[in-house]
Amino acid sequence: MTVPPLGRVAIIGGGVEAWMTAAGLARATGGQARIRVVETGPAATGALSTLPSLRAFHALLGLDETALMAATGATYKLGSRFSGWTPGLSFCDAFGEIGANLEGVGFHHYWTRLRQAGDVTPLDDYSLAAVIARLGRFSPPDPDPRSPLSTLAYGLHLDAALYVGVLRGLALKGGVAASAGEVAQVIRDSETGNITAVALTDGERVEAELFIDCTGPAARLIGDEPFEDWSALLPADRAVRITAEAPRDAPPLTEIEAVADGWRWRIPLRDRLDSGLTYRAGLTTDEAAVKAARAGLPGQGLGEPQFLSLRNGRRTRAMVGNCVAIGGAAGMVEAMDCADVHLIQSGVSRLIALFPRPGGAAVAAQEYNRLGAETIERVRDRAILHYRCAGRRDGPIWDLGREAPVPEKLAYRIAQFESRGRVVMYDEETFLEPSWIAAFIGHGVLPGRYDPLVDRMPVERIRATAERMRAIFRQTAERLPTHAEALP
Repeated sequence: MTVPPLGRVAIIGGGVEAWMTAAGLARATGGQARIRVVETGPAATGALSTLPSLRAFHALLGLDETALMAATGATYKLGSRFSGWTPGLSFCDAFGEIGANLEGVGFHHYWTRLRQAGDVTPLDDYSLAAVIARLGRFSPPDPDPRSPLSTLAYGLHLDAALYVGVLRGLALKGGVAASAGEVAQVIRDSETGNITAVALTDGERVEAELFIDCTGPAARLIGDEPFEDWSALLPADRAVRITAEAPRDAPPLTEIEAVADGWRWRIPLRDRLDSGLTYRAGLTTDEAAVKAARAGLPGQGLGEPQFLSLRNGRRTRAMVGNCVAIGGAAGMVEAMDCADVHLIQSGVSRLIALFPRPGGAAVAAQEYNRLGAETIERVRDRAILHYRCAGRRDGPIWDLGREAPVPEKLAYRIAQFESRGRVVMYDEETFLEPSWIAAFIGHGVLPGRYDPLVDRMPVERIRATAERMRAIFRQTAERLPTHAEALP
């Protein structure tokens, strides 16, 4: 059979990683590559809490969001609410703007000026998305730039297994072939090191010009590539997932709550609540983790606990020769900032942009690896920030996180914000400036100084402007439908 212009692509693995890759490549290559998925490993389970960037990927795939939400039992997400990280403090890392720039200066500088004058209004009150979510309401962004709602963005809460089903159907419709199998051996060229075939346990040899490793942390294809272990930076190495009854009138938020043994997540779907605890196995037993995960859940749970092993870190290269690792095979960061799906998506998007033609130049691989390293390291730094700034003193996992080394770029970012409220942004950022501001201030990292240009405005005028802004946000939110009413 004639090899197509962009060659044969073999995707080995399963779950969101494999089928997001297959659907994306099928759409992007338009039949110029022959794509096959060899599904290995267990089926996807649990729920996904996603960032707004996923909606752009869905648009690329031609997915109708209303149909997708109905097919996956999805709910909306306006951000994540963090609680318990420091006693007495909670905050919302909401999508969208915080306040509004006044005379060319970021609003958090005016908030700092008011705080230094004795005002104790939480920063959340100046985030429209946070106000809407706190009231349990929802609205999509308004296309009219004059509307306060024009600054909103949103993600989705998705059932992982149902989402994989949608992606799989889309990929198959786009010409992707699929079969089940297990890897027995990876066969390489003795001179180049490139993969020539993957032998399956049933004896079949899968041959291709490009192999994509979507086998998760097992990294069955790229596992010989050195792994940069971040366990000294991020202390968690295990998680337990528990499903509970669907909460009534759940707000459009993912809940991220710190407790003595680690941090809990709670993701509301229409038919259930996906929840669990991320912890360190050497410090907390599985039995204690289940008890901590179940605390405060509605009902008695709908199934048995599911345990997951975590290994924070990354492969030094995610594209090596004719093999590319996507998702967990390339690396992972514990998902307190819900960036796990984004890391898969960004890997697929980079692959589309730098698609390696058979026999192509190695510079594409160099750029793929550079961008991938920047992306996952910035996500890692964000997770480190939560541990570093946590004020808990009731569990050894928090001592480990607080005392762990801080990477140079994160240390510089913290120092700049603490000094004068400047938000340093690097290449390949996953989280936008308002998100960093919310995380810093929410964790009690406050600027020592504000932008001196703020002093052009009298403090009473700043206070009056801020009060009007809060009133507008509150009134706007109160007019919106509830989250449940807004679901398609």
